[in-house]
Amino acid sequence: MNRGANIEIEIKLQLSSFAEYLKLLGFLGAADQQQQQTNAFFDTPNQDFSEGGWALRVRADNDRGFVTVKGLSSHSGAAAIREEIEEVVPRGKAVELIGGYGDLLSVEGKPIAFLLEKYPKATVVKLTEFNNLRTIKRLRLGDHDFELAVDKTEFADGSVDYELEVELEDQRQIDTAEDALRRLFHSLDIPFERQARSKYERALERSASVSD
Repeated sequence: MNRGANIEIEIKLQLSSFAEYLKLLGFLGAADQQQQQTNAFFDTPNQDFSEGGWALRVRADNDRGFVTVKGLSSHSGAAAIREEIEEVVPRGKAVELIGGYGDLLSVEGKPIAFLLEKYPKATVVKLTEFNNLRTIKRLRLGDHDFELAVDKTEFADGSVDYELEVELEDQRQIDTAEDALRRLFHSLDIPFERQARSKYERALERSASVSD
């Protein structure tokens, strides 16, 4: 693992319809938290970051901003595992960067320092942007409490996706969480389908269809 990076372990499950999204939200009940997120991904004009297995994201949510570098995903069962380097920034700064104002590569912190060490002459452009409504609920699955994030994502072409993300603290939790989620989805008559493609990949594809 790269110095300064954390390991992100997530189970991502597809919700294939608005009805399934509502069914899951109805089961979970009152949300612990709800976030309106704006996300933008950046790369060099030649997409050197993605060629090297990295993605650079700026996110603004209700009251904070984030600059994040994510690595390629590997998989263990239903879980996606990847490196993540993240820095909290003021929400206003994140909004400016997403809007194309300010120099993203001058932002202090580990994510940009990591990329500039690898790509010292890099310049960046925004590749895609999308909005995400995240509903967060703590739920006990097996012997552990997990944070469930139910997402409604709106892309540049006007399309909408729905999914559930569950972040785990340890790979040893994967089997327990996966089994509990399978049983939960079965009880709600929702197909248990892993979301194999990231929001970034889906957003790029749909942004391309808009530009065409």
